[in-house]
Amino acid sequence: MPRYRRAVGTALLVAAALSVGGCGSGTPSATRTSAVPAEETKTEAEPTPPTDDSDAVTADDTSIEDALTAAGVDDALVNRLGEVGDANNYGLGEGVETDLEDRRGLAVVQIDACRNVDVGYRTWRGLRYADEANGATEEQAAAMADFLRTEFCPNVTALKEAPLPEQTLDAASKDDLGGRGVASPLTWWDARYPRVSWSKECAKQTGMPGGDPVAYRLANDEVVCATVPAAAALKDHLISVDVVFSSPVDEDRARKAALALLPSDASPEEPTEGTNPDWSYLGGGCLNTNFRTSTMKALTDSLGKDAEPWASALYYSDGSTEDGAVGDYTGKVKQIALSTGANEPGTTGELTC
Repeated sequence: MPRYRRAVGTALLVAAALSVGGCGSGTPSATRTSAVPAEETKTEAEPTPPTDDSDAVTADDTSIEDALTAAGVDDALVNRLGEVGDANNYGLGEGVETDLEDRRGLAVVQIDACRNVDVGYRTWRGLRYADEANGATEEQAAAMADFLRTEFCPNVTALKEAPLPEQTLDAASKDDLGGRGVASPLTWWDARYPRVSWSKECAKQTGMPGGDPVAYRLANDEVVCATVPAAAALKDHLISVDVVFSSPVDEDRARKAALALLPSDASPEEPTEGTNPDWSYLGGGCLNTNFRTSTMKALTDSLGKDAEPWASALYYSDGSTEDGAVGDYTGKVKQIALSTGANEPGTTGELTC
C-alpha cells in the first residue's frame, strides 16, 4: 500500500479512536506531513505473501476521495502539490516520483494543515518547524509552506459542518454502564446536553477533527468538543473529549469539570507537570492528573478497547496544538483533554504535553 494512503487512511478512519493527549513519546506524530528521512527510503526486501485487504483499500480510497471532493481539491491541484512534494522529499523517498494515488494522500494531510491555519489553531511557522522535526531541511519545509500558503490553501474550502440535530434532553446523569461522558455513547450525550456549533466553539481551540465533529454546551462558559470515532468497535462512543472554557478558570473549577465527565468512582492520583517535546518550537507546559476508576475498565472493555481502570486529564492554561502546549501552565485552565487510559512519562522520564 502506498505510503500516504496508509498514513492518511489511518488518520481518517481511526485517528479519532486514539486517546487525546499523546503523552509519553516526545516525538512527532507518525502520520508524516514532512520529508522522509534517508533511513526510511525504499530498500529491497524479501517478497511477502499477498494479503486480502480489499476492504481496507476500498475504505481508504473512498475516504480520501470524499475528503478531496469536500475540500474542492481536484487532481490538477493534487499533482501540483505532488510535484512540490517530490522536489522536496515529501513523498516516498529522495528521487522517487509519486503517483496520483500517493499525491492524493499527501493532499488530504495538507488540507487539514490549511484549515488549521485558517481557523487559528496552527501557524505557518509551526508547520515548518514540525516538518523540520520530521526530517525536512529548512529549505524543504519553507518551499512546502510557501506553496501551501500561496497556491494550495487558497483553493481549499472550509470544513462543512452538519446541521444541528433536534434533541430531547431527558437522559439520566449516567449512561447504562455508569459512564458520565468519557466513553459514553453519542445517544446518551445527545439526550443529556444541547449540541452547539463545533466550528464556532471548538475549531480554533482543538483543530481539525479526524472524523465527524460534535460539540455540547455544559454551562454558559463551558463546552465539550469531540470527534465521533470512525473505528467500528468504538463507533458512536466519545472515548476522548476536550473541555473548553470561554476564559481560563481556577484549578478547583477545572477539577470539578473533569470529574463530572468521569465515572463517580474516579479517584485522582497526584498531578504531574508536563513539558513540550524537544522538537517543538513552542515553549509550554501542562498539568496531568490520572484517575483510577474501575467503572472505566468496564466501559472500555465493552468497546473492545484495551481495558484499563484509568482515565486522564491534561490541563492547559491556553491550549494544545500538534506542536505542544501553547504557553506555560499557570494554574489557570482554558482547556482540559480528557481520555480513557493513563498518561505516563516517556523514555526521557518526563511527561510531554
